Amino acid sequence: MAKRSYDEYCGLAVALDLLGERWTMLVIRELLMGPKRFTDLLGGLSGIGTGLLTQRLRQLEEAHVIEKAVLPPPAASAVYQLTADGEMLRPTLLGLTRWGLRRLGTPTESQTPNANLLAFAMAARFNPASSPAADGEHELHVEGSMFQIIIENGAIQIHPGPAERAQATITTDMATLIAINNGSLTLAEAISAQTLVVDGDAEVITALADAFELDAQVA
Repeated sequence: MAKRSYDEYCGLAVALDLLGERWTMLVIRELLMGPKRFTDLLGGLSGIGTGLLTQRLRQLEEAHVIEKAVLPPPAASAVYQLTADGEMLRPTLLGLTRWGLRRLGTPTESQTPNANLLAFAMAARFNPASSPAADGEHELHVEGSMFQIIIENGAIQIHPGPAERAQATITTDMATLIAINNGSLTLAEAISAQTLVVDGDAEVITALADAFELDAQVA
């Protein structure tokens, strides 16, 4: 079957010809968190199927949005990663995620939240105009999963794994992050209930709350 096209001389139409296929942007979302093996992508995209994932990866590779690579030892695993062109989609996908957060609500029975998606949602909340005091490395712990948060010059990246030198450490659970992201719980309420704990310099913590547009002031 021939690939469908809008066949318009328009940048948005050309972008949607590639990115508008089902699962494509979610594959890119996964790779925005760092290089991943095929099995990692398959596990993170519940319901995609092996054949369809192979097809989407091939399309993105042919468009030079992603590329194959081999991680350095001791991992030495074959992975997919974003190219420089693919990395340019970061602000676009974070912006779409931020827009979608306002419509997210609570998970349905068929929607299974996971720590990776909640960490990505936190990245989407980031305000590029936030104080430089939030710049640096931070660490997020969510029910056994650990993420490195890097904020620098108005940009944010979140990757699985520990921070080398965390200026602040955030520890919470999925239920709390879900409630904060859908607006049913404030950061201040979570801190007061001790379902979210932040360790670090007070100025950095305040700057981080501002960077994620959250009110950390406990009454």
